[in-house]
Amino acid sequence: MICYQCGSVLGSGRHCLHCGANITVYRRIVRTSNAYYNAALEQAHVRNLTAAAASLEKALEYDKKNTKARNLLGLIFYELGEITEALIQWVISKDFQPHDNPAGYYLSEIQGDKRLLESMNQAVKKYNQALENARHDGVDLAIIQLRSVIGMSPNYLKAYQLLSLLYINEGELSKAGKLIKRGLQIDKGNVTLLRYSRETKGRIGHRTRKEALADMTRELAGADVIVPQYTENSRVKQLLIGAGIGAAVLLAAYFFLIRPSISRSSSNVINQNAISYYEKIEDKDARIEALSSRLESIQEDIEYNERQIAIYTGEDGSLTNYNRIITALNQIRNKEYTELLDLFPTINPDVITEDSFAEAYAYVEKFVGSDAMLSGIMEGALSSFSAYKYKECREICQKCLDINPNYAQAIYYMGLSFEAEGNDSAAAPYFREIVEKFPSSEYYDLAKRRVS
Repeated sequence: MICYQCGSVLGSGRHCLHCGANITVYRRIVRTSNAYYNAALEQAHVRNLTAAAASLEKALEYDKKNTKARNLLGLIFYELGEITEALIQWVISKDFQPHDNPAGYYLSEIQGDKRLLESMNQAVKKYNQALENARHDGVDLAIIQLRSVIGMSPNYLKAYQLLSLLYINEGELSKAGKLIKRGLQIDKGNVTLLRYSRETKGRIGHRTRKEALADMTRELAGADVIVPQYTENSRVKQLLIGAGIGAAVLLAAYFFLIRPSISRSSSNVINQNAISYYEKIEDKDARIEALSSRLESIQEDIEYNERQIAIYTGEDGSLTNYNRIITALNQIRNKEYTELLDLFPTINPDVITEDSFAEAYAYVEKFVGSDAMLSGIMEGALSSFSAYKYKECREICQKCLDINPNYAQAIYYMGLSFEAEGNDSAAAPYFREIVEKFPSSEYYDLAKRRVS
């Protein structure tokens, strides 16, 4: 367990050994959060994802930095097809725990799969269109779109819920029941689907009007036939009346039963054809969109990889700057101070993110301009002077003065190198500067004899 105040590892006592903070209440909070997390694990194992999500949200109310709970909540959202919510949880988790966190792996896997992200994006768009169509009496179209959504994202539970509801409202109870069953296999504790399941079972339990009519027909067919009594004289009259009644029944049957049935059948055929054509058009559009998105995804991958390579290996990339820091450390160790002066200004501290390299940069920055470095550089200037390389001596001295304009030794040897070349007029200003600004310097007397 980590201290909430200073981030140190906690012992078994009531106070943090590092900062002294009282951690009694904090321990209870963390234990409660972990208890909800453990309960969520058990619920997730039996695929009661709704209850598991509720337990995890409770765990995060107690301890928002419980990265195990946050990662599991992200996995549950991902399993339910809510990829955006999953990514949000993993990003927050990564912020709280940048290292050794499975959330980093989840993010890289999801964000690296451009096709999956595009497919989920299309599924969400189609779901929103279906929801809008369902609200404006476009039920047939909404059903087609929702079936397409489930095909694209088989675990998108919201699509199961809405499509089940539409099937129930359309009286397609068998289809609704099958769909609800599939949805409950994803999340056994989904309250909405459980309510829809009870609704379908309740409706199936009641006899439909058609079933009632069928029962009445069977009862009439099995009843005793009453034979009418008639005389021979009235037989012709009864035959004529029977024929008239039969014709009337046939006409009534045609106008009230057969003709509406034909009309409905024709209308259904037209509607089915229209739906079929729409499905073909939509399928073609979906293929075109998939190919286009695939091309875009490939192009985005190429551009992304190029940017990543530039970030690490470009002129101002982090990897390039890390190499420069390592080179600078080697130059300090090998006392290559003049080379270090040329290299150090090229290091960009803004792209250094690793703590170890940041510390190394701070060390190099502190060393550049220190007395130890100036002294080391002047050794090179003195060697050049002794070898009669006066111009080289001045170049090295100038580098020292760029770091510290008041470095008396460099000023003196600038003048001395000009004097050695016989250029007294160029040497005089440097000796005069020693006399005027540095009266306590060891080079004061030497410079004064040359000025006077």
